[in-house]
Amino acid sequence: MASQSVHTPAASHPEPAPHRDLWPGIAGLVAGGLLIAGHILLMRTPDTAGRGAIRNVVRFYSKDGNQALAETSAVLLLVAGLLFVFFLVALSRLAGNRSHLVLVGGTVFTVLLLVASITGTVFAITVGTSDVLRVGPQTAFLAILLLNVGYLATIAAMFGAAVLLFAVWRVARESRAVPMWLGWFGFVVAVLSLGAPFSAWATPVLLGAWIMAASVVLILNARVAQRDEGPEPAVATGTS
Repeated sequence: MASQSVHTPAASHPEPAPHRDLWPGIAGLVAGGLLIAGHILLMRTPDTAGRGAIRNVVRFYSKDGNQALAETSAVLLLVAGLLFVFFLVALSRLAGNRSHLVLVGGTVFTVLLLVASITGTVFAITVGTSDVLRVGPQTAFLAILLLNVGYLATIAAMFGAAVLLFAVWRVARESRAVPMWLGWFGFVVAVLSLGAPFSAWATPVLLGAWIMAASVVLILNARVAQRDEGPEPAVATGTS
Protein backbone atom coordinates (compact mmCIF):
# COMPACT_ATOMS: atom_id res chain seq x y z
CA MET A 1 0.00 0.00 0.00
CA ALA A 2 1.55 3.29 -1.01
CA SER A 3 0.31 6.74 -0.23
CA GLN A 4 0.77 9.83 -2.29
CA SER A 5 0.32 13.51 -1.44
CA VAL A 6 -0.93 15.61 -4.25
CA HIS A 7 -0.58 19.35 -3.82
CA THR A 8 -0.49 22.31 -6.08
CA PRO A 9 2.69 24.42 -5.94
CA ALA A 10 2.30 27.83 -4.39
CA ALA A 11 3.49 29.39 -7.61
CA SER A 12 0.36 28.19 -9.40
CA HIS A 13 -1.84 30.22 -7.00
CA PRO A 14 -0.98 33.82 -7.77
CA GLU A 15 -1.78 36.23 -4.96
CA PRO A 16 -4.91 38.29 -5.60
CA ALA A 17 -4.22 41.87 -6.66
CA PRO A 18 -5.65 43.48 -3.47
CA HIS A 19 -3.02 41.64 -1.40
CA ARG A 20 -0.34 43.64 -3.17
CA ASP A 21 -1.75 46.83 -1.68
CA LEU A 22 -0.78 45.98 1.90
CA TRP A 23 2.87 46.98 1.85
CA PRO A 24 2.35 49.95 -0.50
CA GLY A 25 -0.34 51.10 1.92
CA ILE A 26 2.10 50.87 4.82
CA ALA A 27 4.73 52.69 2.74
CA GLY A 28 2.23 55.45 1.97
CA LEU A 29 1.30 55.76 5.64
CA VAL A 30 4.94 56.34 6.55
CA ALA A 31 5.51 58.61 3.52
CA GLY A 32 2.60 60.86 4.47
CA GLY A 33 3.87 61.23 8.03
CA LEU A 34 7.42 61.97 6.88
CA LEU A 35 6.14 64.49 4.32
CA ILE A 36 4.27 66.40 7.03
CA ALA A 37 7.20 66.37 9.45
CA GLY A 38 9.80 67.21 6.80
CA HIS A 39 7.79 70.07 5.33
CA ILE A 40 7.13 71.62 8.75
CA LEU A 41 10.87 71.58 9.43
CA LEU A 42 11.62 72.95 5.97
CA MET A 43 9.21 75.87 6.49
CA ARG A 44 11.13 76.95 9.59
CA THR A 45 13.41 78.99 7.36
CA PRO A 46 13.87 82.75 7.83
CA ASP A 47 11.89 85.39 5.96
CA THR A 48 13.71 86.22 2.73
CA ALA A 49 11.34 88.89 1.42
CA GLY A 50 11.71 91.71 3.93
CA ARG A 51 14.35 94.40 4.37
CA GLY A 52 16.11 92.43 7.07
CA ALA A 53 16.37 89.25 4.98
CA ILE A 54 20.18 89.12 5.05
CA ARG A 55 20.30 89.67 8.80
CA ASN A 56 17.61 87.03 9.37
CA VAL A 57 19.43 84.47 7.21
CA VAL A 58 22.77 85.04 8.92
CA ARG A 59 21.23 84.80 12.38
CA PHE A 60 19.27 81.66 11.47
CA TYR A 61 22.07 79.66 9.85
CA SER A 62 24.65 80.68 12.45
CA LYS A 63 22.93 78.36 14.91
CA ASP A 64 24.04 74.73 14.77
CA GLY A 65 20.57 73.60 15.83
CA ASN A 66 18.97 75.16 12.77
CA GLN A 67 21.57 73.55 10.53
CA ALA A 68 20.77 70.16 12.08
CA LEU A 69 17.03 70.70 11.57
CA ALA A 70 17.63 71.49 7.89
CA GLU A 71 19.64 68.27 7.48
CA THR A 72 16.88 66.30 9.21
CA SER A 73 14.27 67.86 6.94
CA ALA A 74 16.23 66.81 3.85
CA VAL A 75 16.47 63.21 5.04
CA LEU A 76 12.76 63.03 5.95
CA LEU A 77 11.63 64.42 2.59
CA LEU A 78 13.99 62.22 0.57
CA VAL A 79 12.75 59.08 2.33
CA ALA A 80 9.14 60.28 1.96
CA GLY A 81 9.65 60.68 -1.79
CA LEU A 82 11.06 57.17 -2.19
CA LEU A 83 8.26 55.56 -0.17
CA PHE A 84 5.67 57.63 -2.05
CA VAL A 85 6.75 56.01 -5.34
CA PHE A 86 5.97 52.59 -3.87
CA PHE A 87 2.56 53.86 -2.75
CA LEU A 88 1.94 55.55 -6.12
CA VAL A 89 2.05 52.27 -8.04
CA ALA A 90 -0.73 50.78 -5.91
CA LEU A 91 -2.76 53.99 -6.14
CA SER A 92 -2.52 53.94 -9.94
CA ARG A 93 -3.93 50.39 -10.00
CA LEU A 94 -6.90 51.67 -8.01
CA ALA A 95 -7.43 54.49 -10.55
CA GLY A 96 -8.13 52.12 -13.45
CA ASN A 97 -8.33 53.92 -16.80
CA ARG A 98 -7.08 57.15 -15.19
CA SER A 99 -3.92 55.49 -13.91
CA HIS A 100 -1.77 57.43 -16.40
CA LEU A 101 -2.86 60.74 -14.85
CA VAL A 102 -2.12 59.44 -11.37
CA LEU A 103 1.32 58.23 -12.43
CA VAL A 104 2.24 61.42 -14.30
CA GLY A 105 1.02 63.74 -11.55
CA GLY A 106 2.62 61.64 -8.83
CA THR A 107 5.94 61.41 -10.67
CA VAL A 108 6.07 65.18 -11.23
CA PHE A 109 5.28 65.73 -7.56
CA THR A 110 7.97 63.30 -6.40
CA VAL A 111 10.74 64.71 -8.61
CA LEU A 112 9.99 68.33 -7.66
CA LEU A 113 9.62 67.40 -3.98
CA LEU A 114 13.17 66.03 -4.07
CA VAL A 115 14.38 69.17 -5.84
CA ALA A 116 12.69 71.35 -3.21
CA SER A 117 14.15 69.38 -0.33
CA ILE A 118 17.68 69.53 -1.74
CA THR A 119 17.74 73.20 -2.76
CA GLY A 120 16.00 74.30 0.43
CA THR A 121 18.53 72.59 2.69
CA VAL A 122 21.79 72.38 0.74
CA PHE A 123 23.10 75.70 2.12
CA ALA A 124 22.61 74.59 5.72
CA ILE A 125 24.16 71.19 5.01
CA THR A 126 27.15 72.76 3.25
CA VAL A 127 27.97 75.34 5.92
CA GLY A 128 27.67 72.63 8.55
CA THR A 129 30.16 70.31 6.86
CA SER A 130 32.48 72.64 4.91
CA ASP A 131 35.42 74.75 6.08
CA VAL A 132 35.22 76.91 2.96
CA LEU A 133 31.64 78.20 2.94
CA ARG A 134 30.82 80.33 5.98
CA VAL A 135 27.65 82.02 7.12
CA GLY A 136 27.88 85.76 6.55
CA PRO A 137 26.38 88.68 4.64
CA GLN A 138 28.33 87.69 1.53
CA THR A 139 26.95 84.13 1.45
CA ALA A 140 23.46 85.06 2.64
CA PHE A 141 22.55 85.98 -0.95
CA LEU A 142 23.25 82.38 -1.99
CA ALA A 143 21.08 81.05 0.83
CA ILE A 144 18.22 83.37 -0.17
CA LEU A 145 18.48 82.24 -3.80
CA LEU A 146 18.40 78.55 -2.86
CA LEU A 147 15.48 79.02 -0.48
CA ASN A 148 13.47 80.78 -3.19
CA VAL A 149 14.26 78.03 -5.71
CA GLY A 150 13.15 75.44 -3.16
CA TYR A 151 9.85 77.24 -2.60
CA LEU A 152 9.24 77.51 -6.35
CA ALA A 153 9.90 73.78 -6.67
CA THR A 154 7.35 73.16 -3.93
CA ILE A 155 4.79 75.24 -5.83
CA ALA A 156 5.41 73.26 -9.01
CA ALA A 157 5.29 69.97 -7.08
CA MET A 158 1.82 70.81 -5.78
CA PHE A 159 0.61 71.42 -9.34
CA GLY A 160 1.68 67.85 -10.11
CA ALA A 161 -0.10 66.64 -6.98
CA ALA A 162 -3.26 68.46 -8.12
CA VAL A 163 -3.31 66.38 -11.33
CA LEU A 164 -3.11 63.19 -9.26
CA LEU A 165 -5.82 64.33 -6.84
CA PHE A 166 -8.24 65.45 -9.56
CA ALA A 167 -7.81 62.07 -11.28
CA VAL A 168 -8.59 60.18 -8.06
CA TRP A 169 -11.63 62.44 -7.51
CA ARG A 170 -12.95 61.52 -10.96
CA VAL A 171 -12.42 57.83 -10.21
CA ALA A 172 -14.37 58.20 -6.94
CA ARG A 173 -17.29 59.76 -8.84
CA GLU A 174 -17.32 57.16 -11.60
CA SER A 175 -16.72 53.94 -9.67
CA ARG A 176 -16.53 52.46 -6.21
CA ALA A 177 -12.80 51.74 -6.46
CA VAL A 178 -12.13 54.86 -4.37
CA PRO A 179 -14.37 55.99 -1.46
CA MET A 180 -16.27 59.18 -2.20
CA TRP A 181 -15.03 60.90 0.95
CA LEU A 182 -11.43 60.30 -0.13
CA GLY A 183 -12.17 61.70 -3.57
CA TRP A 184 -13.70 64.90 -2.19
CA PHE A 185 -10.89 65.27 0.34
CA GLY A 186 -8.43 65.12 -2.54
CA PHE A 187 -10.54 67.55 -4.58
CA VAL A 188 -10.31 70.18 -1.83
CA VAL A 189 -6.53 69.72 -1.52
CA ALA A 190 -6.18 69.91 -5.34
CA VAL A 191 -8.11 73.20 -5.52
CA LEU A 192 -5.97 74.67 -2.75
CA SER A 193 -2.85 73.44 -4.55
CA LEU A 194 -3.77 75.51 -7.61
CA GLY A 195 -3.24 78.57 -5.41
CA ALA A 196 0.23 77.28 -4.63
CA PRO A 197 2.04 80.67 -4.69
CA PHE A 198 -0.03 81.61 -1.64
CA SER A 199 -0.71 78.21 -0.09
CA ALA A 200 2.38 76.09 -0.75
CA TRP A 201 3.41 76.55 2.88
CA ALA A 202 0.32 74.51 3.94
CA THR A 203 -0.82 72.29 1.05
CA PRO A 204 2.02 69.71 1.38
CA VAL A 205 0.83 69.08 4.94
CA LEU A 206 -2.73 68.56 3.69
CA LEU A 207 -1.42 66.30 0.94
CA GLY A 208 0.47 64.27 3.55
CA ALA A 209 -2.77 63.79 5.47
CA TRP A 210 -4.53 62.71 2.25
CA ILE A 211 -1.76 60.21 1.46
CA MET A 212 -2.14 58.70 4.93
CA ALA A 213 -5.93 58.44 4.47
CA ALA A 214 -5.51 56.80 1.05
CA SER A 215 -2.96 54.41 2.55
CA VAL A 216 -5.46 53.32 5.20
CA VAL A 217 -7.93 52.56 2.39
CA LEU A 218 -5.32 50.40 0.63
CA ILE A 219 -4.49 48.55 3.84
CA LEU A 220 -8.15 47.90 4.62
CA ASN A 221 -8.76 46.66 1.07
CA ALA A 222 -5.86 44.23 1.43
CA ARG A 223 -7.14 42.97 4.79
CA VAL A 224 -10.65 42.43 3.43
CA ALA A 225 -9.24 40.56 0.43
CA GLN A 226 -7.23 38.28 2.74
CA ARG A 227 -10.28 37.60 4.89
CA ASP A 228 -12.54 36.86 1.92
CA GLU A 229 -10.02 34.47 0.41
CA GLY A 230 -10.27 32.26 3.48
CA PRO A 231 -7.80 29.62 4.67
CA GLU A 232 -5.39 27.81 2.39
CA PRO A 233 -6.92 24.81 0.60
CA ALA A 234 -6.35 21.51 2.38
CA VAL A 235 -3.76 19.10 1.00
CA ALA A 236 -5.43 16.38 -0.97
CA THR A 237 -4.27 12.83 -0.21
CA GLY A 238 -4.88 9.63 -2.04
CA THR A 239 -3.96 5.98 -1.70
CA SER A 240 -3.03 3.45 -4.24
